[in-house]
Amino acid sequence: MDFTLTAAEETVVRHVARRVRAGMPATDDEVADALGDEARPLLQSLLDKGWLVVGEDRALVLSTIARAVLSDHGSTGES
Repeated sequence: MDFTLTAAEETVVRHVARRVRAGMPATDDEVADALGDEARPLLQSLLDKGWLVVGEDRALVLSTIARAVLSDHGSTGES
């Protein structure tokens, strides 16, 4: 897993984390609708880096390691 994130990638991770925590996991299309089409290459980068995985019904969720990283940093995913 690549632990380096750009500021834009971190924004996407936090958005996905908020959606999952709210019980409303988002698909790539829903993330792009919320954050703009510029989020699409960021989503692919995060999938490649191991931060995101595709769950049920194409919903994006944080990988187990990503959840642990956010938890270890005391992040609530709010920004």
